[in-house]
Amino acid sequence: MSNLLSLGQWQGFFQYGPEYGTIIEGQEAEFRLFIEDYNDGKFSGRIIDWEGLGVDGEVSEVHGFIDGDLMSFTKQYSRSFIIDEFGNTSIEEGVPGHSVIYEGHFDKETNNFLGKWEIVREVGHTSELTLEEVCSGSWRMRRHD
Repeated sequence: MSNLLSLGQWQGFFQYGPEYGTIIEGQEAEFRLFIEDYNDGKFSGRIIDWEGLGVDGEVSEVHGFIDGDLMSFTKQYSRSFIIDEFGNTSIEEGVPGHSVIYEGHFDKETNNFLGKWEIVREVGHTSELTLEEVCSGSWRMRRHD
């Protein structure tokens, strides 16, 4: 099944999960994955988020792999965003961008990769523990012809 992935453009959509609150949960945003290098099951490239919280054409680096029908990749943002209680976003100055981990499987019936995404951010720590914030959602993606 390694031939599922190829160089070129892929169209995807992600949905925000319940951690984003009732105003944002379920909202969908479009992205495009451009696979620029693919070798021995590993790939790299760029993702452009056309929509979403705090982004408008934001370009991120992506690195991942495919193993059978499993696809996993990490999207790395160059900037960090904060979301207030009303769903408004702003750039968090002086804070490096966060990573988003995507994992999913190929669905032969829909000809899509389908899966879940997750962001884990450290929001505080002591000598004994680390406090993390986890945000998640779902995604789907198919080859853009």
